[in-house]
Amino acid sequence: PKPRMAYAKLAARAPKRLKIGLVLEPFFGVAVDPEVEKATRAAAKALEAMGHIVEEAKPDMGGVHLSEITRDLFFIGFDVRLNGYGQAMHRKPGPDNLEPVSWSIYQKAGEITPARFLTAWSRANLCRRALGRFWTKYDIWLSPTTATTAPAWGTINLSKSGVAFENLVDKIFALPTQFTIPHNLMGTPAISLPLAMHSNGLPIGIQVAAAPARDHGVLQGAGVLEAAVPWAGREPAMWAGR
Repeated sequence: PKPRMAYAKLAARAPKRLKIGLVLEPFFGVAVDPEVEKATRAAAKALEAMGHIVEEAKPDMGGVHLSEITRDLFFIGFDVRLNGYGQAMHRKPGPDNLEPVSWSIYQKAGEITPARFLTAWSRANLCRRALGRFWTKYDIWLSPTTATTAPAWGTINLSKSGVAFENLVDKIFALPTQFTIPHNLMGTPAISLPLAMHSNGLPIGIQVAAAPARDHGVLQGAGVLEAAVPWAGREPAMWAGR
């Protein structure tokens, strides 16, 4: 339910003493960069210094590997959509006008039947219920936003060799979404804060999330964390605003 007070007012209020789950579990098997882990632990220490309780947590996925269900949930009807675009542009989707990975998805999307989609949806619900137990114990989820800083341009692309429908989640989605996709799945509010800088010169994102409909909890948690670890005045070496 929507809180009675405006979000702007709630965000300005200090939160009650929070119980925070520090999540560093690599859901998709992408190892967390040591500097990213250090920055995430530093954020946890800052929250502890304010009197909040922090524990390392390992969210339960209910025995469901997210890569098993993500493809069927995301790409059902992908071929139908592209056929519609093609009809509007008088072009037939094919390997000459689609990137290789998109072409692979297009070819396989037609195999995702309603029964197969509903099976994936049921497994997603198992995962949601299992993940929901996290919120019976913790007020806040604290984790890296991504396991590494932003990869070099071209690392993640739909022309990558050796990538097809069957392995695209592990080969493409895993790196940027390992810590964010649980919140996509649950529909839980989350925010990313660039609280630290890596030795490679790129910002490190720290993710703060809360239970469903607890958007104000995210804003309060993020607010006190930003106050303790300010970053707004930090400027990169290359900055368009300069």
